Amino acid sequence: MSDWFSTAVEMQREILRAQQAQIDAAQRLLDGVETSDLTAIGQQAADAQRAAWTAWARFWGVGK
Repeated sequence: MSDWFSTAVEMQREILRAQQAQIDAAQRLLDGVETSDLTAIGQQAADAQRAAWTAWARFWGVGK
């Protein structure tokens, strides 16, 4: 495989991991997690989204 293809596959994996983290956070919320945990769940979702954007940026040569 070329470096480009390997990078594209890894980017897709990172995006899928981020999406799964968001789904997991939403599921915990729907399963009756206490309101005080909403901040932690929101932070996890934000971290997952940031990871996806970071992977996307690295794929296009932006950032480290």
